[in-house]
Amino acid sequence: MASQLAEHLLNVLMISSIYVLAALGFALVFGVMRIMNFAHGAIYMVSGYVCYYFWVVLGFGPWAALPMTMGVMAVFGLFLEKVCFRPFQGDFEKATVMAIIFVIVLKTGADLTVGPFTKRLPSMLQSVIALGDLRVDADRFVILIICVVLLTLLTLFVQKSKIGQSMLAIAEDKDAAGLQGIDINRISAFAFAIGCSLAGLAGGVMGSVTVLNVGSADSILIRIIAVVILSGIGTIGGIWTGGLIVGGLDAVCPYFLPGFASDLVGFGLIVIILVIRPKGFFGHEV
Repeated sequence: MASQLAEHLLNVLMISSIYVLAALGFALVFGVMRIMNFAHGAIYMVSGYVCYYFWVVLGFGPWAALPMTMGVMAVFGLFLEKVCFRPFQGDFEKATVMAIIFVIVLKTGADLTVGPFTKRLPSMLQSVIALGDLRVDADRFVILIICVVLLTLLTLFVQKSKIGQSMLAIAEDKDAAGLQGIDINRISAFAFAIGCSLAGLAGGVMGSVTVLNVGSADSILIRIIAVVILSGIGTIGGIWTGGLIVGGLDAVCPYFLPGFASDLVGFGLIVIILVIRPKGFFGHEV
């Protein structure tokens, strides 16, 4: 019983940390550029296939494939920001339309190249960690550690570094940040690159836990938006809380309810939370 409880708690924390990774990238882009990047879920989905290509097809293995995927998606993020979104900064409607167009492009491209077939990445570690009487899958434990370490480093980077402080200043007041000499375009590009690289890591590690398919773009986007809204639109620190709630519901509800019913109940509870706290936990009213 204790072993099952520990394994279940590990699953909750692991799934939550992956959601936080993906949602933090979405929140960074929104905070700096005021763009609802609805293509973020599709970027996550594509990242899983990119990681699969490096990991399985080319045979690099997980420890090379994951950073390579992050690098590829970071470069892709720089391209998206400069070519597709920078011209529409300050125009929320056109930027949103551009994001939706990219959702269609990326999902159609994935359909044409990989089709409806699902793929799955191998487990990172084929072993079990023994903690007394407890037994937990090593790969899930490692994924949790990777996510928590990266999220901690990124949080410190945003709070302590000059670039991170610039991001926070732009998120607080873009015009005032520009008057203080902050290069808005440079920081926006940096935020977009970080956001896409985080989606790259999230897509890669999730691919070793579940399956890769085109439909994951929509399911993760819904969860990303739920995390960000629960945290409070425009906040970054509260992402941890929102991720734990959504990840916990995703891990717990399927044990009691089948299929779509678990999603319905889970998101129903999120709606109830927002009715009670319309500002989310830390942010502005949604």
